[in-house]
Amino acid sequence: MDFMGLLRSFEDILFEIVSWLYFYPRTFLLTLFRPQKMMAYADDEIDDEAKDRYESTITPPVFLMITIALASSVSDAILGPEAVKQAMQDTPEFLRDWKNDLLFTATIFSVYPLLLAVALLRHRKVPIERASLRPPFYSQCFVAAPFGLANYVALALMGEGSYNYTLLGSSFSGIEIGITVFAATLIWYMYLQTRWFAVELGTSLVKAAWIASYSVLLGFVITFAIVMAVAG
Repeated sequence: MDFMGLLRSFEDILFEIVSWLYFYPRTFLLTLFRPQKMMAYADDEIDDEAKDRYESTITPPVFLMITIALASSVSDAILGPEAVKQAMQDTPEFLRDWKNDLLFTATIFSVYPLLLAVALLRHRKVPIERASLRPPFYSQCFVAAPFGLANYVALALMGEGSYNYTLLGSSFSGIEIGITVFAATLIWYMYLQTRWFAVELGTSLVKAAWIASYSVLLGFVITFAIVMAVAG
């Protein structure tokens, strides 16, 4: 590659990264307050030409990975340097590199979009191939990002269980707040999945809730098994 070609490549990379300063908060707020619209948007954008996809947001998998990276930083801030240092000593060697840790954690939270996308295709009786799996997987990556962030925060708060936080004039332990955050996030996530399956499959809310519950529960089992296997 000649110098001008290399310069243009660097220019494109720099613009893409800097543009995240605008498009990431925009994508996050839209996902948080208009999740159903964003899931439909992700599905629709797949049909566009590659250069025209996600022009006004960040692509769903990249959005998920950036959110997981931010979630890790927030978690470390809540736990404090001493707790983080202690946790690093108990972490498998290959996960002590932040790049490996980010990729591993992003993969863990990608299990949920994968299982939910597979469940949708199975109930539609559509062959599970890369082309058919990508649209629902991308849709699910959008809502998996705040779900992952909230779970990170909840686990960090529960890890600091002995610390008390004062909210609205009352004192709560880290465990109490962590459990509340986790429960609220899970309710939000399950509500979205129930609505999604009901609309996409044209089925009742009861059946949609059952499909969503089974898929998310299976996700918990699989991710827990992976984490335990890696932790040894």
